[in-house]
Amino acid sequence: MLKQQGFTLIEILLVVVIMTVLSAMVAPSFFQATGASVDGEARYMQKMLRLAAEESQLTGKVIRCSVYQDHVKFERVDVEGVWRTIKDKVFHTMVPRAPVIVKEARLSGAVEIVHESRLQGEPAPMARFMFWPDGRVSAGRLILSIKGANESREIQLNPGPGGIHLAAHRP
Repeated sequence: MLKQQGFTLIEILLVVVIMTVLSAMVAPSFFQATGASVDGEARYMQKMLRLAAEESQLTGKVIRCSVYQDHVKFERVDVEGVWRTIKDKVFHTMVPRAPVIVKEARLSGAVEIVHESRLQGEPAPMARFMFWPDGRVSAGRLILSIKGANESREIQLNPGPGGIHLAAHRP
């Protein structure tokens, strides 16, 4: 007697239905993850900028934030008058984290230049935001997004205390 092996049509259809249901449940959460990561990075960046403003007030020294597409660098002037990266662990973290990038960084209003310098071979930053000991910050905005995606989140910097807040980006 020959024993037949294989699947019946009902078994195959049942597997297809289960896979369809599972993919319908997983797909929306996969696409929401990119938006959540942009929002999360924007909130984290906002906290870092506020921390830089507070650090400037506490130390009595000007701090600048040089913004590049894939990272930001927090710096302060040393005793020789040269901008040096702040080595503190908190300020030395990489923001934004991949796959989020800085899509745009722009200063607005009156810009006060404080000793412009770059290391040889270092690319020019998109913008440099300043934090002064009296609580002022450079006016401008940062727009974070995922490379190639439409979802963006804007961080606005306005002069005066508490002037760093999130806004919905409107293209």
